Amino acid sequence: MSSATAFTALAACAKRPSCLIAHASFLFWAACASAPPAPAPPPPAPAPAVVSKPVEEPVIGAARVVTNTLNVRSAPSLDGEIVTQIKKNDRLAILQSGDDWIRIRLADGTAGWVSRPLVAVDGAKVIKPRKAGCPVDSDFHFAKSPVPAFSDSSRHGLVVVEAYVNTKGDVVSTKLVSNSTGDESLALLAQREMKESKFVAPVRNCVAREFIFTYRRSF
Repeated sequence: MSSATAFTALAACAKRPSCLIAHASFLFWAACASAPPAPAPPPPAPAPAVVSKPVEEPVIGAARVVTNTLNVRSAPSLDGEIVTQIKKNDRLAILQSGDDWIRIRLADGTAGWVSRPLVAVDGAKVIKPRKAGCPVDSDFHFAKSPVPAFSDSSRHGLVVVEAYVNTKGDVVSTKLVSNSTGDESLALLAQREMKESKFVAPVRNCVAREFIFTYRRSF
């Protein structure tokens, strides 16, 4: 029913109360029926995820690699997995320091452990001899360099060997790290060459230190 028609009908029955009540009820029903439903409330926004940032270890110093190749390990021991290798004069940030091993971080963020005698710590003071015959701090060097032996193998590649050197400079054990030649005899040859070499051990605070040397033999 249009509003004009409803008004005409309402005027026609203005003198009849029962008719007015009926028309009022009809108009109320029509108004309610034509009203749009109330929109549903939007769902609550999800709570933002809380991301915890890893705590970065503070840097306590800096150092420089003094050997040709230095292994960075996952733990402070020979059993620690080799994370990466760094070369002479590479710069290191020191995170923890000890007599035999130090924990370091590289420029790319890689962290691990390296042999303490094979790095030079920035600002480290030379300890003056406290008694006669006490040497100053020094790095290792060869007393007898490894001599490459002849091999009739036709294989070519690189053999990497780790040598464990005691305080007397003797190579007491070796460990094969990699062998790209695929020839086991060449790996044994490289280890034998390393065992026949001789070092002068590094000195720290008047004490000779054990260390690990990495031998890279090309065939």
